[in-house]
Amino acid sequence: MPAYNAVDIFCGCGGMTEGLKQAGFQVIAGIEIDEHAGKTYRMNHEKDGTILFQQDIQLFNTNIIKDILNGQPLHLLAGCPPCQGFSSIRRKNKKRSVKDPRNKLINEYYRFVKELMPITIMLENVPALANYTYFKKVVGQIKKLGYLIEYREVNIADYGVPQRRKRLVMVGSLLGSIRVAPETKTKVTVRDIIGNLESVNITNDPVHKIFPVHTEAVRTRIELTPRDGGSRSDLPDEYTLECHKKEGVGFKDVYGRLRWDDVSSTITGGCLNPSKGRFLHPEENRCISAREAAMLQTFPKNYIFPVDISRSAIALMIGNALPPEFCRQQAQNISKHLDVFFMSDIYDNDKRSEIMSHVKNKGTEPELYIRKLLCELGYSHYRLKTSKLSFSPTIVFPALKKAIFVNGCFWHGHNCSRGVLPQSNVDFWRDKINKNIERDKANFEELLNLNWNFLVIWQCEIKVRNRCQLEHKLKNFMGRSSKKE
Repeated sequence: MPAYNAVDIFCGCGGMTEGLKQAGFQVIAGIEIDEHAGKTYRMNHEKDGTILFQQDIQLFNTNIIKDILNGQPLHLLAGCPPCQGFSSIRRKNKKRSVKDPRNKLINEYYRFVKELMPITIMLENVPALANYTYFKKVVGQIKKLGYLIEYREVNIADYGVPQRRKRLVMVGSLLGSIRVAPETKTKVTVRDIIGNLESVNITNDPVHKIFPVHTEAVRTRIELTPRDGGSRSDLPDEYTLECHKKEGVGFKDVYGRLRWDDVSSTITGGCLNPSKGRFLHPEENRCISAREAAMLQTFPKNYIFPVDISRSAIALMIGNALPPEFCRQQAQNISKHLDVFFMSDIYDNDKRSEIMSHVKNKGTEPELYIRKLLCELGYSHYRLKTSKLSFSPTIVFPALKKAIFVNGCFWHGHNCSRGVLPQSNVDFWRDKINKNIERDKANFEELLNLNWNFLVIWQCEIKVRNRCQLEHKLKNFMGRSSKKE
């Protein structure tokens, strides 16, 4: 069986996608609005055929995903809606979330589930999301769609990630009960990940050279901070900042060093600024580099990051990312769950049919629209398959020797705005689309040789305002004897 497919929404710079791919999933698409994150995502994942849609998810039409799936079910929908309004730092340990328009983007996750009906789902976020009204509402709505759900708080350090970071993980399935992946309890340390990394002074890796340069006073404080876990509280009074001398000052990790034989503190969007947390190198007198921060997030050492953006932008992107290793283990757990259905005889054919009937994208929305229109026009005697042809058009009338193709503009190379190739990896996409066009030509030639008539309806034609034109086109085709319209 081919690899299970997945879609990654709110994909950021690709941490979830990297983990999904390491678990064997074929990620067909990612959606992300941020320019820098989108650029990073494309640099790492478009070469494998993953399409990035860089746009506001609230304006995204899920029919595009259905067109890519081309009638196949979506095995996994994964995503991490923006969580800034729920983070403990933003809330300053208060119970209520900070008002942030991004908080309601959890509703977009539900919209994608409802409209795509993936077989399994996965959501990761900060633990405080579990107490949010919209989250509770979304969980209830997803359950009504037929999914069995589990969600709970975990610490990624318990999954072999060299970092303390608590996460809320939710998984769900149409196939039956599913659990969040169990903790492995494997401890991986800072030394294990960056202990043998080459010095920033001799590296050829431009990402490893990204770290802040400080004033002389700050450099002195860093030099005086004890190696391997020291913090600002270890400094002599004369080197302690006045703001840190006040009673009740929190954030005691700022200007602290990481410990070689422990996990790191949470890698946040301030990971390249020692005033934002415990981000000093265990023994060198500097902050960790962007490469070290990314590796502590478990990105591969060769993961590409743009070096032509600001240091704060790359730090925010890395800190906001999902750790690939943690995502890999969660995705691998889901893959095993899918294997029970797809790779074993535990279900009989009737049960498989019943379950798959819940998966709505067995026909794309444009295809369903044309089928409905044909029925309303009195042509309900169509079929979806026929043994008279070596391939399967979208709709066939075997007795009349007529075939209708409802073609997605992108995948079949239509000369319209939807048929434009992505700006990157152009050769890959041109080759892929050209093969589809050649296959279409061969299919059309077979129909002509068998004296069949055929009609091509493009996705961009299927609009409510075009209904009259489509009715005329279908009536004309069903009543005419020419070979092609």
